[in-house]
Amino acid sequence: MRFKEGLRIGLFAAIMFLFVVLFAVGIDYSDKKEQKSLTSDVPRIGQKLWVYHMNDREWYNYVNQDYKYDKKGVIILQLQQDPEVPDITSYHLLSENSQVSNSPLFLAEGSSEFIKDKKLYTYYPRTFEFSEVLFNGYNFTLNKLNEKSVAKLFNGHRILKMSDFKNNVMNLTYDKKHSKYIIINDIGDDFYMYYVIPNDNKKLKLGDFSNQFKVNDAVSIRLQRLEGCTKAYPCYDINIVK
Repeated sequence: MRFKEGLRIGLFAAIMFLFVVLFAVGIDYSDKKEQKSLTSDVPRIGQKLWVYHMNDREWYNYVNQDYKYDKKGVIILQLQQDPEVPDITSYHLLSENSQVSNSPLFLAEGSSEFIKDKKLYTYYPRTFEFSEVLFNGYNFTLNKLNEKSVAKLFNGHRILKMSDFKNNVMNLTYDKKHSKYIIINDIGDDFYMYYVIPNDNKKLKLGDFSNQFKVNDAVSIRLQRLEGCTKAYPCYDINIVK
């Protein structure tokens, strides 16, 4: 009896130990998976991000590996930190073609790069401006997009121009079929650290860029810096009514 009772206790203890180990492993795996999910989309210095095919004149995301590798026909743009201009987005060019420039590609502070229709674009939040990254056979240049080009790039968005504000206010009529907006800067002002702030988060969804949003109802929106309205950096109100 004592032997059987001891066996049962030992078996129970072994099962509990196994359960504790599996539970700990599960928590560790879950934490690592969550951490990987949080950081997987964060660009790191030195991470290879974009691939340009010189022959096809097409851009690809390096991570997707959906391109044909050609040593002399491919340029890889690698995010880097330049100690002389640490606040500027900078890409190092990796290419085995001797005719390609060794000079890095400097973009703007806080810029966001993205590919659409196999073309590479960059967004500069300080000026609410989009540019296309072009290759001229030797190095890369930027072509700033005008209103027509932005409208084509973001098909289905209503273009709001800063020049359309009257006394820093713009009144619009809500249209369910045309509920996406892009603000463009046609007055040359500085919009450093400006944000779109709604008075009702349920009625507005922010886009991928600081000048992009979508509404699903009448709503009042304020474009401002975090410290509020100042003479140097005034606020801009957008009233969308039915």
